[in-house]
Amino acid sequence: MKILSLDTSFSFLNLSVLEDGKLTLIYYEDSNKKSLELLPAVLRKLGLEPKDFDAFCVSIGVGYLTSLRVGITFIKTLAYINQKPIYAYENLDLMLRYTSIPPPKAAFLKVSRNLFYRVSNGSSLSPVKVWKGEPLEGSIVALKSHSVDFANYQLDFFSFSAYGALTAYERFLSGDGGDDVFKLEPYYNNPL
Repeated sequence: MKILSLDTSFSFLNLSVLEDGKLTLIYYEDSNKKSLELLPAVLRKLGLEPKDFDAFCVSIGVGYLTSLRVGITFIKTLAYINQKPIYAYENLDLMLRYTSIPPPKAAFLKVSRNLFYRVSNGSSLSPVKVWKGEPLEGSIVALKSHSVDFANYQLDFFSFSAYGALTAYERFLSGDGGDDVFKLEPYYNNPL
């Protein structure tokens, strides 16, 4: 099984290819170009043909809404045209799932001036929330580039697309046929 995974949550583009459970490509580009003009060019540059993939997956956020919409629409189009399943993933969930920090733990990402987070106690996951200074128990993980100074664990890099592909592969192996291509939307993170 070959999966193409895409994350356009922030200013960078992160793309991964997973073949039979093994990552064969992780691509990262921080560019001034908009994702819509960049995505087809990157696929061509890397020699990736959408028809060669068995499934597609994409980040639904949290992140910048326009960037997310472009990435989601691009992957939805590839999945629909090629009649392949699509799997969505949410990046705070991936950070909590794939960092080897014991619970309780919280993952933070900065979008504009807001800090969004989720908490895992090991058996359950909180909804996405906007941090308003409330105290949290356990460890805090964040991307170093997001300037979450109070985080115990500052990650230099976290390949959302790679971990998203692994999650999609696990879902596929469990018999999950994927998400509805017509209902897949970005995570709307409107702080109140």
